[in-house]
Amino acid sequence: MKESKVIIALLGIIATFVVGVVLDILESILLPLVVATFLSYLFKPMVLWLKKRQIPTVISLLIVFVTIAGVLFGVSFVVYSSIDSFVAEAPKYQDRVNGLVAEVDATIRSLATSYGLPVSEFDWWSVFDVSSITSVLSSSLGTTVTFLGNVILVMLYMFFILASSGHMAAKLRMGFRREHSEKIATIIERIDTQVRQYILTKTVVSLITGVLTTLVLWIFGVDFALFWGFLAFLLNYIPNVGSLLAEVFPVLLAFLQFDSIVTPLIILIILVGMQTVMGNVVEPKMMAFSLNLSPLVILVALIFWGWLWGIVGMIIAVPMTAILKIIFENIDQLKPLARLMGGSITAKEQAASA
Repeated sequence: MKESKVIIALLGIIATFVVGVVLDILESILLPLVVATFLSYLFKPMVLWLKKRQIPTVISLLIVFVTIAGVLFGVSFVVYSSIDSFVAEAPKYQDRVNGLVAEVDATIRSLATSYGLPVSEFDWWSVFDVSSITSVLSSSLGTTVTFLGNVILVMLYMFFILASSGHMAAKLRMGFRREHSEKIATIIERIDTQVRQYILTKTVVSLITGVLTTLVLWIFGVDFALFWGFLAFLLNYIPNVGSLLAEVFPVLLAFLQFDSIVTPLIILIILVGMQTVMGNVVEPKMMAFSLNLSPLVILVALIFWGWLWGIVGMIIAVPMTAILKIIFENIDQLKPLARLMGGSITAKEQAASA
């Protein structure tokens, strides 16, 4: 018995390694497919609504694709113009950084001298060099263009996914016996409903967060408010870490932009309060079911998918993990895995398991 468990564990490790290698090798094919599936859940309700209005499938898909193309064009324009503007304004921020570094350096040297401590020479300016950031951003434009180059492949995947939406129940009835087809159709429909609700809810909450972030930064006059709002929208899919980064970056820029420290602190307090309310009050009320993912599972998912597929992998890591947990919860044989992926256990669940 012990030997069989060891063999199963080793086979599991080997299978995980093989899956990781396959995912890495097939990134150029699988990543657009995952993104297309993710977007399909967002736009599937629109396609089904148009179909119910007796609008042909081709016209429905054309409307959806025009909408997506408009959104992608707007996003790419905002990102590109914001990075281009930041690169152009970099000397202004570098002057501000140099002034702050000089003040900090003078303060440290004064304190060290008053306490009789030796002061070693340190090149602070090489550490806080804005030009290094601009070079990274400029090179990232190539990555953005490469990603946008995969839009055609994503749209192609979406075409076939959305074109076949709404016909799963009929296909199951044709392929299985009635008693089996009804059960399978019920499970698939329940999974599809919960996954769609999760993705739509998360997207709506992220969109509201992005819009509010843009408004707050615009009111206070922070540069590139629209870009920071878009970044907050994307990073909101990454729990905890994403929200923190969405707050830190614009606040750091505000420290460079404004002479007073009060304005950046007020912006930080407002952004933190807004993120807290959206994540702990609004999102749970909008979500009809509790996902309750373990923080350890989220961390492992972020590390794994971030290492495998970069920043895009980190953005879609938690949604993919949530989708897996939803699937496991709706299949009796896989429910133990869903329990292991869960977070805190309620008193009611403890009493039920006792």
